[in-house]
Amino acid sequence: MTKKTKFSLVAGDTTLQRQASRAKGPFAMQPMGKRNGSTSKASENALAASELRYRRLFESAKDGILILDAETGQITDANPYLEDMLGYLHAELLGKTLWEIGPFKDVVASREAFSQLQAKPYVRYENLPLETKNHEPRYVEFVSNVYLVDDAKVIQCNIRDITERKSADDRRRKANQELSSLVAKLRTRGDRLRDEANHDPLTGLFNRRYLDDSLPRELSRSQRRGTSLCVAILDIDHFKRFNDTFGHDAGDLVLRECALVLSKNLRRSDIACRLGGEEFALVLPDSSLEDTRQRVEQICAVIKQVATWHDGQLLGTMTLSAGIAGSPEHASTARELLRAADLALYTAKQTGRERVILCELKR
Repeated sequence: MTKKTKFSLVAGDTTLQRQASRAKGPFAMQPMGKRNGSTSKASENALAASELRYRRLFESAKDGILILDAETGQITDANPYLEDMLGYLHAELLGKTLWEIGPFKDVVASREAFSQLQAKPYVRYENLPLETKNHEPRYVEFVSNVYLVDDAKVIQCNIRDITERKSADDRRRKANQELSSLVAKLRTRGDRLRDEANHDPLTGLFNRRYLDDSLPRELSRSQRRGTSLCVAILDIDHFKRFNDTFGHDAGDLVLRECALVLSKNLRRSDIACRLGGEEFALVLPDSSLEDTRQRVEQICAVIKQVATWHDGQLLGTMTLSAGIAGSPEHASTARELLRAADLALYTAKQTGRERVILCELKR
């Protein structure tokens, strides 16, 4: 050190003494008068060493540090890291108010925001956007503390460059968003594939696969509750004539019209399936044999009233034959129940069609 000048430093309740070579520093320093006899040379040396350690920390810190006059907002010191971070020379910063420095003009250094730095002992800003002197974007973490130096308030601002961290966070957030979007698309695709796997593409009703999965489940539930469950198998009478007379498109239209009537006349708990060809199945939980018979007869009556047109031609009257079986009356397993309903349907076909037959088998 080339200049041996003694200074007094007060920070909060701590009094330090400094021998410094740099009169311009983070503290308001004044030459001291004569010391009283109680101040020892060892104490002065210890205080000088302490201040030297502080200066070394200040100069070598890997965060930017600004020291402000708390009354005026003028910069009284800045460390090298801050100068490199923002691209300013030391001389370009000293004596300027914070809001005169380009990076801070529109952020925390406005006159209004500076009042917060003055009033609060601790202020913290995260992800604060700044620009360097060359207009390069930076994101910083800004922390300010107010304390006393020689009975005067100063504000120390610690400014950490988090640009890389924020970029990594942004990349991670973007990757997570893309991953979430991909998962949502895969989930939607999975739902669609599952829906396609369980539904008949022509009519939109459930298919045989879904019936094989759901009937045992529904039957088990009804047995646990001690309630009845019925299955009805329905077949469009003389369906072949629609295909032979009007073509397969007309036959498909007949199937869709029949499926539409079934869907409109079912409860939320009921299940309608297309088994294949012109054959359909209904699963009716909590429904007695007599209730099921009445409901199926009503469905058959509605279908008979449907007027189906194709290419300007009336396709003719649709009629259904149906067989009904119930649990616990006729079966205790899904396979037995379907077989019993199918036998009842066979009886309906053999006895003239366009009728609903209850299974006559007994367990």
